[in-house]
Amino acid sequence: MRIIWKLSFVFLILCLNAFSQIVKFIEKKEFFLDTIFEIKIEESKNGEEILNLSFELVKNLENKLSIYKEESEVSKLNKYKRYNVSSEVLEVIKKSIYISEITDGAFDITCKPIIFLYKKKFKENQIPTEKEIKEVLKKVGWKNIKIEGNEVILEKEAEIDLGGIAKGYIVDKVSEFLKSKGIKNGLVNGGGDLYCWGTNPEKKKWKIGIEDPFEENKLIGNFMITERGIATSGNYKRYLKIKNQKIGHIVNPKTGVPVEEIPVSVTVIASNCTIADGFATGIFVLGIEKGLDLVNKNKGIECLIIDKDKKIYKSSNFPNFTGNFRFK
Repeated sequence: MRIIWKLSFVFLILCLNAFSQIVKFIEKKEFFLDTIFEIKIEESKNGEEILNLSFELVKNLENKLSIYKEESEVSKLNKYKRYNVSSEVLEVIKKSIYISEITDGAFDITCKPIIFLYKKKFKENQIPTEKEIKEVLKKVGWKNIKIEGNEVILEKEAEIDLGGIAKGYIVDKVSEFLKSKGIKNGLVNGGGDLYCWGTNPEKKKWKIGIEDPFEENKLIGNFMITERGIATSGNYKRYLKIKNQKIGHIVNPKTGVPVEEIPVSVTVIASNCTIADGFATGIFVLGIEKGLDLVNKNKGIECLIIDKDKKIYKSSNFPNFTGNFRFK
């Protein structure tokens, strides 16, 4: 994903007038989960200390949720197949299962074996065979996750990867922490997965822009919003190239085959960033018709989909958010 500084699909536009700025904000950026986390909050007496504590929270959660850290709880769960996890990891897994149920398995955190198969074949510059994909799919399926108290059990050699939801969850936890410290206005952006609340420095709702997936650093429109989480999924920026063939990073959990061309980009707005993050991936896998149908049946979730022909589709209530979405 890319923000306006080339880091995410969804990015924030702060249209600030130096002479009319009423509320002062402070901000900080650090690198976590292979992306830039940015936190922007209204200035307060202990603002700098609160920002530092916020990034300590990001670090702590990354150390629990990342599969790229050998001592993380998720890594240990994948290794031992049974593991007593913290309340945070349990919460993410439960929310992931919920999204898997709602999307009929289009979002599935047990896709790790498929993703790693493609990474392995990338190093060999070979396209995975149908036999290889079929074999790996035996380990995939969100129903292979069982929960007994705080113990998570992985059946049928399943392995999980929370990469499709961890950033959104961390954004939410940091936002909750900031609110608990009395921060009434702010924005947390984890590489394009973001949550905003209150108002911006001009005492207006936050202005969010959606990037044109066909032209770098161009917008197709924007909207004003607050108290919402936003996330975008797309295959056109992140992919592997095997034998001159682009292999997107979003894979259909049921077929083991990367989703190609339709849609190109999916932006989801939800009550929190965790839901927005998971649903963005799920809708991308489901496709335009099924994706829109799913969103229109679930109150509090809206989406905007762009297809390969630059046609834009919006859920039934998306127009409630102001914006002019079009290609120039």
